[in-house]
Amino acid sequence: MSPLRPFARFTAWVVAGLVAGLLAAMVLPLAFGARPYTVLSGSMEPAIAAGDLVVAKRTAPADVRLGDVVTFENPQRGNRLTTHRVGGIRRSGGKIEFVTKGDANTNATERWRVPADGELGRVAYRVPLVGNVTVFAGTPLGFALMVAVPLLLLAINELLRIWRPPSGDRVGDARA
Repeated sequence: MSPLRPFARFTAWVVAGLVAGLLAAMVLPLAFGARPYTVLSGSMEPAIAAGDLVVAKRTAPADVRLGDVVTFENPQRGNRLTTHRVGGIRRSGGKIEFVTKGDANTNATERWRVPADGELGRVAYRVPLVGNVTVFAGTPLGFALMVAVPLLLLAINELLRIWRPPSGDRVGDARA
């Protein structure tokens, strides 16, 4: 056995464990009513950086408090999803009005309303830099590197295992 084989096996298990942990952090929340989102701008730095993955749990607007970080459809940006901190809340009839702002924004705030019986996402946690991976995986090159290449390597490995003769049956073995 090669002296590098235990190191390679250990490295493979560490990488597999990291990948499994990251997948669990991104996929398990879906079962509990939460959604992962990739942060594309630095408006929430230093608390949340561009490229981070945030997991937002669906919550009633009445349960949101000042200082919470929420993900919402921003009417000022064509209903694009935005993740900012709540700086003001006001109830007006059957709607709740929010004032939000990114931590890194100096004076740009958003004012938006949501029905009191509606939903929005309150950020539960973030996973640093993982959002970059999800964005990259959505590109053709990222898909090829993260899905197609590993599948190709696995297929080659399996074909080699099938075609390789079992040990002990090799030509030149002199066992009697």
